[in-house]
Amino acid sequence: MNNGAAGATRSAGREVDLVVVGDGPAGSALAHAATALHVETALVGPDDPWTATYATWIDDLAGMSRAEEYVARVIPEIDAHADRSVTLRRPYGILDNVRLREILRERVDHVDDRVTDVRPNEVDGRHVVRLASGERLDARVVIDTTGWPATFARRLTNGPTPAWQTALGVVLAEPPGGDLGRPTWMDFRPVGRSAETPSTVGPAGVSTFCYSLPVHDGWLVEETVLAARPAVEPIALLPRLAARLGRHPDELLADAVRVEYVRIPMGGRRPHPDQPVIAFGAAAGYVHPATGFSIATSLRAAPRVAAAIADAVELAVDGDPIPSESIAEAVWPVSHRRTRVLHDYGLEMMLKLDDEDVREFFGSFFALDAAEWPAYLRLDSSPNEVSRVMALLFRSVSWPMRRRLMSANPTMFARLVRP
Repeated sequence: MNNGAAGATRSAGREVDLVVVGDGPAGSALAHAATALHVETALVGPDDPWTATYATWIDDLAGMSRAEEYVARVIPEIDAHADRSVTLRRPYGILDNVRLREILRERVDHVDDRVTDVRPNEVDGRHVVRLASGERLDARVVIDTTGWPATFARRLTNGPTPAWQTALGVVLAEPPGGDLGRPTWMDFRPVGRSAETPSTVGPAGVSTFCYSLPVHDGWLVEETVLAARPAVEPIALLPRLAARLGRHPDELLADAVRVEYVRIPMGGRRPHPDQPVIAFGAAAGYVHPATGFSIATSLRAAPRVAAAIADAVELAVDGDPIPSESIAEAVWPVSHRRTRVLHDYGLEMMLKLDDEDVREFFGSFFALDAAEWPAYLRLDSSPNEVSRVMALLFRSVSWPMRRRLMSANPTMFARLVRP
C-alpha cells in the first residue's frame, strides 16, 4: 500500500484504507502505528498546537519505542500529602509536546483540514469522509479520535454519566515557597494557615488537591477537583489556589507566565461496539476514572488497535464493508472492560466522600506497597490486579471508611474485591 506524503496534492474521492479523525496525541499515535504496518492512512485535523501539560509515570511507557526522546524531564520522586505525607519513589515524566508530535507524525499523511461528515457508501462498502475544504476521502475504516464526547462515534445508551475533573493552573517563573516548591502529585491538605478546611475557600463542599511540578516554561501549580458531578468551573478554583499559595487572586494571575484551564471527563459511557465509526483515545473513554490521565493509555493501545485494523483490511473482500467488531474489541478488550467496572465503582464511591474521607482514602492508598498501588492507576491493568489493590486498600482503612466504600452496593463490592 502506497502511503502519500504529507502535503501531497489530493483529488476528490482519494481512496485510503484508514481515516483517523482528530490529530491530537491519540489520533497521531494510531495513525503512526497504522502507517508502520503499511495501512494506507490519512490523519485529518486542523494541526493545532498541543498546549496541555502531558505527564505520566515513566514505567507506564515501558516498551514504548523512542519514549526517551519525548520525555522532556524525569522526576525521580514526587510527594503526596493527604492525612499523611509520603514521597513516592516512582519516576514521573513530563512530556515534550513538540518532540512527541514530531515522532508521531513521521511518515504519516497528515491532512490539515476538518471532517464535516462521515457516511457509509452502500455501493463499495467504504466510508465517504467529507472535509471542510470540499475534499472527499473514501476509507475502508474510520476512527474517531476527537476527544470526549466523540464527534462521529456513538456511545452506549446505558451506563454512568461522566463526572468531571476540572483544574485551574498557573505557571510561575519560579517554584513557590514551601512544600509546593517540590514536585507534588497530590496535596489534599487543608488550605490556609489555620485549621480551616479546603471548602472554606473557593467552591463549597468540593474536595480539591494541588498538583505542582516543573514544566518547560516555569513551575506549574494547579488546583484540581478530582471528580465532581456536575462540573466545577475551573475559574471557581482560583481563590483556593491563591489561598494555598498565600497570594491575592489578581496578583497570582498577573504574575503567571500562562494559565491552564482543564476540563476532563471521568468515567461515562464507553463507545457502542457495533457501529461504523470506531472511537479511540479519550473519545473511546480512555480517561482514567481515578486520575484523569489518558495519554499513556492511548500510546500503549495504538499498536494493538493498529494491528487489528491491518488484519481487518487484509482480510476484507473488495466491495464489502469491513466489520467493526474486531477493531472495537481491540480498543476495549474484555479484560479491560472488566477493569473499567472496578474503576467506575471506585469513581462513584469517591464522589460520595467528604474532605476528611478523601484524605484518609489517599493517605491509605499511597501507604500501600509501591509494588501494589500502581496497578490501580492503569486502565489496562488486569481486573485481578485492580481488585487486589482495592482489597488491600479496604483492609487498611478505618471501619467507618469501609462502610462508606461498600455503601452503594455491598454485594457488588464484595464480588469486585474478592481474592
